Amino acid sequence: MYSLKFSLRSLARELLRNIWGRLFVYPALLANERSHEALAAYVARRARKLGIDPDGVAKAPLLTKAQVKADPARFVRPRSLGTLCRNTIRTSGTSGSPLTLVQTLGTVVREEAFVYRQLRWIGYRHGQRRAWIRGDIVCAENPADGRYWCRDWIGNMLMMSSYHLSNATIGSYIDALERFDPVVIQAYPSSIAALASWLNASGRRYQGGSLKGIMTSSETLEPAVRAAVTEAFGVTVYDWYGQAERVAALGTCEHGNYHLLPDYGMVELLDRPDGSCELVGTSLNNPAMPLVRYRTGDTVVPGDAPCPCGRVFPLVKAVIGRQEKIITLPDGRIIARLDRVFQGIDRHLLEGQVLYRGDGKFTLRVVAGDGFGAADEAALIDQFLLRVPGVQVAVERVDAIARGPNGKFEFIAVEA
Repeated sequence: MYSLKFSLRSLARELLRNIWGRLFVYPALLANERSHEALAAYVARRARKLGIDPDGVAKAPLLTKAQVKADPARFVRPRSLGTLCRNTIRTSGTSGSPLTLVQTLGTVVREEAFVYRQLRWIGYRHGQRRAWIRGDIVCAENPADGRYWCRDWIGNMLMMSSYHLSNATIGSYIDALERFDPVVIQAYPSSIAALASWLNASGRRYQGGSLKGIMTSSETLEPAVRAAVTEAFGVTVYDWYGQAERVAALGTCEHGNYHLLPDYGMVELLDRPDGSCELVGTSLNNPAMPLVRYRTGDTVVPGDAPCPCGRVFPLVKAVIGRQEKIITLPDGRIIARLDRVFQGIDRHLLEGQVLYRGDGKFTLRVVAGDGFGAADEAALIDQFLLRVPGVQVAVERVDAIARGPNGKFEFIAVEA
């Protein structure tokens, strides 16, 4: 059932967006890699298409997530001939504060092209085998055959559960990966870190002969995790940074360096006292809801030396932010990246946090808005148990969630 579901989803995505991104968007993105002139001309064309004056962007006021969340309709443009097909997406973000965004079908097509370019940097070609270890529900809560994965036959992907990882199951994950022998593994850093830690502790090395690289995203890739994964799997780790607002992106090249992608979004770096910079981006890909000078809240450490890869994209030494705790339950399961728990409740929810109290007990702290009721609480609990079955979970309404020095709160907190 799960294999059929993901295969049909992959077929629909291939027909509606993926093929168009590879054929019509990717060639232009490829031309931007080695030419400053081609890159500048591309950015100017995209800005004009969205009605954005590149020279006037720096004079626009800074835009915050709170402003977009308070009145998202204010930033949505009327439909036009090229933006008729659009959809609404909801994200909880790294802070647990839900956000509603509108994007066109063309935006999704362009996003696919950028991700495909990153996969090409790894050495992947369309149709080759991939493994996927992220936040998808790909198997039953307790599969009778012990398989915590399914096959996407159309996408040629092995879809693996990130929610069933534990010391007792990781060995079977490794065996399944080696049998499938993917060219690329796409995973949360916390998920691939669990596999790498198990391999390194066991004195084993991954035996798949076709693997060319591992692509991580959605969480901060810590240097220690990168080193452990490289040791265990014997390949370069390529990290992808982006956000649902579609205003900025970074990708890792074959030399392990982060590159800021100017053809994805017009980015400026706001200096911070500690020498890092906050990413502020302007949309180049979403004509339905183009955000100008949007403060992402994420920080980077800028680089200056040229990269041996020869690409003209600016270097970034490190991406800071999105650090999340990893929890090991009493039964050995490894839990991280639970942001999807709060998706879909954003109409009545201001913020949300997962608090682990120990011994398999969780509390979902919520700052509730008007209209948040028992049905919303039940929905939150159901969504949580879908991803972390067999634990105790309750909802607690609070007036506020304490922030840290960077103005954010921990999405996953652990009770002292």
